Amino acid sequence: MGKIDKDVQALIDELGPDGYYRRILTAMQQGGLGFNLAPTEQIAFVAQPHGVETTLVGRWGLEPGWVRDPAQVKSTLFNARAESAAEKPSFRDALRRSRCVVPVSGFYEWQPIEGAKRKQPYWIARQDGRPLIIAGLYALHEWGASFTLLTTSPNALMAPIHDRMPVILDPADVDRWLDPELTDPAAVQDLLRPCPDEWLTARALTRPVGDWEPE
Repeated sequence: MGKIDKDVQALIDELGPDGYYRRILTAMQQGGLGFNLAPTEQIAFVAQPHGVETTLVGRWGLEPGWVRDPAQVKSTLFNARAESAAEKPSFRDALRRSRCVVPVSGFYEWQPIEGAKRKQPYWIARQDGRPLIIAGLYALHEWGASFTLLTTSPNALMAPIHDRMPVILDPADVDRWLDPELTDPAAVQDLLRPCPDEWLTARALTRPVGDWEPE
């Protein structure tokens, strides 16, 4: 997955006074706003580290819980494949005990173009204008927090653009995903699936997106 884009205040302004979307976005606003955010940047996310919903700010790029020195992390753990996270040493403990969500207004993805050097950027968002709630895994260290985003196979809308997509949760499923008492991955495995096609819209962009593009 590529960049994510958050304009939290604009999203809050569009919502009514009640409901999960407003609750979680208000928490995100407390963690600081961001726009056009890329891997390695500090981004706010929501978790329940002690059974209480909390807004944290951490590096996009997981530093697993067993790491004792950030210099130990050689790879870029920006994304985690949902299909194998329960078996991978970098992700399996977090999938059991340290799940989070990253609400965003949308995300960018790049479609390869045959015969072209540059890729075609797309802006992916919900059709109803509400935020996407992306499932993630996080870790806390004395030097700070970090997280990764879970990905799954693409739905019909995303398949022509990319062979992966983020795991986008239904708001009704977020409390179960965050629940630290559910330590068996099987209890949340059914949530790690492509979201319905009709949730999303994809808009081709006519100009480059920032200075960062995935290889």
